[in-house]
Amino acid sequence: MAVSAVSEPGVRQATARAQDLCPAAVRAMVIWPRLDRRALARCGCDSARIAKYVSRRTRMPARSIEALLNRS
Repeated sequence: MAVSAVSEPGVRQATARAQDLCPAAVRAMVIWPRLDRRALARCGCDSARIAKYVSRRTRMPARSIEALLNRS
């Protein structure tokens, strides 16, 4: 039995998941790519909470991480 689907290559539909993360969480994912997206989403858009989460996974202090996340 064959299943066929029509789809344009390279075109992805935007989902609600793609919009869950705030700019600070996205920046954290860029700097530390192995972070857990769910854990970042639970932190909300609070950069202090994100910094505390990241500091548990790295050797950087939370204040330095928060400064990196708040840079524009």
